[in-house]
Amino acid sequence: MDRLRALLLLPFLISASPAAHAQGQASLQMDTPPAEQTLIPGQAHSFTVTLQENTYIQLVVEQRGIDVVVKVLSPDGKSLGEFDSPNGADGPEYVSFVSSTSGNYGIAVTPLDRVGTTSGRYQIKILEMRQATEQEIKAGQGLQIVKAKGVALLLELEETITQIQSPFTRINTQLLVAQLLWESEPKRASTYLTDAANAVKELIASVDASNPDYSQQYAWISNLRFEMTRVLAQRDPEAALSFLYSTVPPPNPYSDRFEQVTQETMMELSIANQVVEKDPNRALQIARKNLKTRLSSNLMSTLSILSRKDPELAAELANEMAGKVLDEKLLKNPEAAHLAISLLNAGIRADRRSAASNYGTPKAGALLTDTNYRDLVQKVLTETLSYSKAPSQGYLPEQDTALNLLRSLQQLSLEVDRVTPGSAAAVEKKFNELSQRAPGPYQYQDVIANNSVDSVLETIKKAPQDQREQLYIQLVNREASSGDAARARQLIKFLRNPHQQRNALRNIDNYEINRALAQGKVAEALRIISSFPTPKERASQLTQIAEQIGPGQKRANAINFLEQARAMLGPSLQAQDQDHMNALLEIARAFARYDSKRSFEIVEPLIDQINEICAAARTLEGFGANNFDNEELNLLSGGNVAQAVKLLTRLLGTLAVTNFDSAKADADRLRLPEVRLHAYLDIAQQSIRGPGR
Repeated sequence: MDRLRALLLLPFLISASPAAHAQGQASLQMDTPPAEQTLIPGQAHSFTVTLQENTYIQLVVEQRGIDVVVKVLSPDGKSLGEFDSPNGADGPEYVSFVSSTSGNYGIAVTPLDRVGTTSGRYQIKILEMRQATEQEIKAGQGLQIVKAKGVALLLELEETITQIQSPFTRINTQLLVAQLLWESEPKRASTYLTDAANAVKELIASVDASNPDYSQQYAWISNLRFEMTRVLAQRDPEAALSFLYSTVPPPNPYSDRFEQVTQETMMELSIANQVVEKDPNRALQIARKNLKTRLSSNLMSTLSILSRKDPELAAELANEMAGKVLDEKLLKNPEAAHLAISLLNAGIRADRRSAASNYGTPKAGALLTDTNYRDLVQKVLTETLSYSKAPSQGYLPEQDTALNLLRSLQQLSLEVDRVTPGSAAAVEKKFNELSQRAPGPYQYQDVIANNSVDSVLETIKKAPQDQREQLYIQLVNREASSGDAARARQLIKFLRNPHQQRNALRNIDNYEINRALAQGKVAEALRIISSFPTPKERASQLTQIAEQIGPGQKRANAINFLEQARAMLGPSLQAQDQDHMNALLEIARAFARYDSKRSFEIVEPLIDQINEICAAARTLEGFGANNFDNEELNLLSGGNVAQAVKLLTRLLGTLAVTNFDSAKADADRLRLPEVRLHAYLDIAQQSIRGPGR
């Protein structure tokens, strides 16, 4: 769900925050303490930084409960890139660039999920500002040249793409090329998009559910249909709707009708979210059609966007949604239960909101009529307070739903008491009752989360024997995640399973490594990794953190740390196993930011090895793992060979931004045509979209 919401966002528009309207853009300066900012969906905070020509600058945005995208603008307002690393809603978002001219550069911070309801906080500050190196200056000056080379490379691949045997690979390639060419070659892009749409329809029509590989094909077809809808929605929402309605998804091999309907409603509502800005009435029409099919929690994102664009239409939709929810049995329908609470929060009148609830993001006004609001409060109260189960009954999903509803009612306690005096106390009592009766380890969650170690240990001793091991593991993880690694290690003695002990120790190490990196203590993180007993363990950990070693450090320090990481893998120029290969490629990719020559030195011996691995896999086809489909290496699979190839081609794409010709020459050395094509596509993609994408 999160992936779909993130991918099908509204176009990136800079809308100044209330603070920006009142005070203008804030100026960023070196060595100035950062101020913590609150960011809500629909906002963008704007900052400026004054730079001389050929200045390298590195910024960090510390995310605290919200995933942000950072956009950099030149003094004349042109986009220099968008930055969003896959680290979620917490942690640092690093941004670096070189100024091509003197002037004021704009920095815009906006939520990744512009259609959600969750606010968060962040801090922004400058980490480093200095004269750019020759490589950095050339990379900055050559971005437009590199982009042109990327477009030219794509235009050369037209015939090659049509020769791809695997329909899944060919359609994915067509979709990618369409997006990359849309700005510079819109007619060719449109042709690619049309060809891809027709191919998806043909693929769905030809699918054979009796095929032994059907379950895998079903997953690929579903992903293609989703991706096709997403790409169309960005350009032409009505065309996306037409495609969605005209393509019936193939039968689900797992007979999970609920999941399939959920996917359909998500795609339909995501298109509605794209339509809102231009045609809120059309968006309401789509949402109403969706509402007739089933209740979906995704309706709240559409309602949220519509409420900002047209509150009257949003109120119509909200009250229609409330009417449907009132007809449902909430404890039997978690989606309806989620909507009930979301609508209650949206229905609080503005004059009561600040005192009544700390749940969600304040909106301009109540969306529900007083009658619907009271009826909804009463329905949630009635169903949750009347729920009970016999102690002999096992786990029931209705109990989880009841507990979730009760937690939400606790946050709306003032409003609940206003509608039904005295009900807040009844909610508290029922919540405690159900929490105590929760089956299995669930009843211990609050104890583990909120009590001292000694108190938790006493409670675990009284738990059933078959639950204690997992409860001890949770306590170990709690202490490790809170920063007390020494105490966490002491608690491992309570684990009886040697395998669980080893896993717990490794988890503690991981917590320490990640905490050190979050605090900028790269040397400490590398010291912990160097203590791992086997090269395989060191390689596995370095693969996970290589991307975090450089950002936040000055260039000389970053290169030094990356050399330390490379030394931990031994002197061999080629990989000894899969983990070793992954680590070498990730370290080389991290080097590309600071020293492309060093990155090429690492990657070039691996190209020969990748060629050998692909040849060996072809020879062994049918005698173990199957890596090929239609005589082509299957890069959609999650196999080790495909994974190594994709890491390599992504690295070549990264290197192309600073040295296009050398990266292209290395791609030319890849022997398999499908692997070479994948490298060309990665090179073109990163060359056209630029750094940070």
